[in-house]
Amino acid sequence: MKKVLIFSLFLLAGVLMGTVLTEVASRVSFLSWLCWGDSIGFGWPNPVTLDLSILKVSFGITMELNVAKLLCVIAALAAYLGWGKRL
Repeated sequence: MKKVLIFSLFLLAGVLMGTVLTEVASRVSFLSWLCWGDSIGFGWPNPVTLDLSILKVSFGITMELNVAKLLCVIAALAAYLGWGKRL
């Protein structure tokens, strides 16, 4: 259980660092290549809606992937393999 939690934290840290790097790279012209990517998902951009007259339920899931996030997730996985297993 401990290793799963540590793996999840490393993965979350990689996604968060990738998001921050994407925001920074979008403002710098020569780093704009880090923002290349796309979004995929079900119910995107408009979620699928089930209208039952008294209740409305919307379904949808989206995943955004770009170069910066991919690099940061790979670095986080490498860090987990290097340090995380020793914890």
